[in-house]
Amino acid sequence: MSCFKEDIKEAKERWNAWWDHELIDRPCLAYWAPLPMQKLTVKEVNDFFDFWCLANNWDAIDQCMDNFINTSKKVEYGGEFIPRFFPNYGPGIMASVLGVEPVYKENVKTIWFSRPTSINEIVPLLESAELNNNNPWYERLTRITEIAARRAGKDFCITMTDLGGVLDILSSFLGPEKLILYMKRQPDIIDTCREIILEKLLKMYDDLQAIIDHHGDGCMSWMPLWSSKRWYPIQCDFSAMLNPKWFQRFALPDIIAQAEHLDYAIYHLDGPLALKFLEEILNIPSITGIQWVPGNNTGIEPSSDDRWMLVYKKVQAAGKSVVIDLFENPKVLTHFYTALDPKKLWIMLFSTDSIRMQFSLPKFIGGQGGEGNYRQFRLKVKKEWKSQET
Repeated sequence: MSCFKEDIKEAKERWNAWWDHELIDRPCLAYWAPLPMQKLTVKEVNDFFDFWCLANNWDAIDQCMDNFINTSKKVEYGGEFIPRFFPNYGPGIMASVLGVEPVYKENVKTIWFSRPTSINEIVPLLESAELNNNNPWYERLTRITEIAARRAGKDFCITMTDLGGVLDILSSFLGPEKLILYMKRQPDIIDTCREIILEKLLKMYDDLQAIIDHHGDGCMSWMPLWSSKRWYPIQCDFSAMLNPKWFQRFALPDIIAQAEHLDYAIYHLDGPLALKFLEEILNIPSITGIQWVPGNNTGIEPSSDDRWMLVYKKVQAAGKSVVIDLFENPKVLTHFYTALDPKKLWIMLFSTDSIRMQFSLPKFIGGQGGEGNYRQFRLKVKKEWKSQET
């Protein structure tokens, strides 16, 4: 049993059923909130959600895990939320394993990967990257994962770091404009680069997951879905720059290869320009589900908006699961579980207000379903808390 989640065994049983589109006793739902009568300081919340802790100090794993553990003692990992620590070095850290020096940008909270490389130098450079302890970033990722996994044990999970997508990684070397140019002028070289990156990406995944498996139980990633089998979120953010023909030519084969390397795979469909490839992704048998992220552009409705219900229903009609983050609108939880097939739906929700969370949660998981007068509900819960204190 996890020291942070008493019902972790039952949650994992529901997870195993969910991956196979089955239900045990109720739909799956994951939420995070302070424990009843527990108040979190701003620092504690920031520390817990500071996915950039390691970005400030590449090797400060113990400090980052201390922040995570201290805050976890005060929060509820509700439903199927499995406690997990994410050793984050930025989306696409595989580029650093292959030779890019990452740069953390504090003002925008992200890590940039860029090493301008000529088309004549790119293949030898990628080939020269050895996946062993002589490679500084391979050594760091395996060492940090080992330290974290050993410390976590069975109490919580250590996730796979964010390795990135094949074309996204290649773009770190050639740049997006030149990558498009060379797809047209020298496609054979781009194919060779893709082959090298894919082979080393899959080996990096295998090596890190082997470390996690040795110490812990189950497989997780930056997307906090748990599985007893191997899974990973696949992405190709670079696809937003491609037309359908070039997506099929340069992106789709690698997506299929990655998915077939795993037991399960969720495709991270990011932004309106990527939505045109949904049909192609749904036709891949080894893709288990879709996470649709509309993006943060002005005028784009959030994932909770009913505009996207047709997208979600199309995904489920193709036999795939839907993965949704509803950070910004907990009021629609019950609506989503009613409008969509709950056997193929997973929703994650965060809140720093435990009463608001309890009011919003569907009744099937013991919540109020968003029904009634919230102010009266809040007063009632606070009175109950006060009576328990006395």
